[in-house]
Amino acid sequence: MTEMTVDTIVAPTSVPSVTPFALPPMLKHLESVVLFVPDIDAAASWYAEIFGTTVQHENPKYAFIQAPGVLVGFHPADRKCPGGVGGTSAYWEVDRLDAAIKSLTDRGAKLFRGPGTTDFGATVALLVDPFGCTIGLNQSTEQSRRSIRNEKSRPSQDAADVPGGRHTRRGT
Repeated sequence: MTEMTVDTIVAPTSVPSVTPFALPPMLKHLESVVLFVPDIDAAASWYAEIFGTTVQHENPKYAFIQAPGVLVGFHPADRKCPGGVGGTSAYWEVDRLDAAIKSLTDRGAKLFRGPGTTDFGATVALLVDPFGCTIGLNQSTEQSRRSIRNEKSRPSQDAADVPGGRHTRRGT
């Protein structure tokens, strides 16, 4: 067996062109965000209070709430999916980042990262809820919304060069 080193890996010289939406998109929209937590009822109740909604159960091991535009589910954390910080984070749009941080920290969440400003001008923060899962907050600006819609206004810097990938964070 040949040992593979960086020198033996050959990158493709061209990437096949893909026409966006030439076929119906396979992934249509975000349907749900599932949080793996130690106590599904406590976590579901905490989020239900934030969104002003009620907790529903599909079965004894899966609770959910209907949040604006997405279902948020709660599954028991286990060996395969222990939950917690370090995985994927969902970012919720907010009108006032400072007020949202205060409201969530008053309910037991802890500020984990930020607040910071993205290269596009949005302000963001990442908190950890009382169950160990992250909850991202994003306060868009007109500049950030314009930048996302207009490919030409995006910075030319590679995401890999931006600390944290998605954001350039000032003061974090």
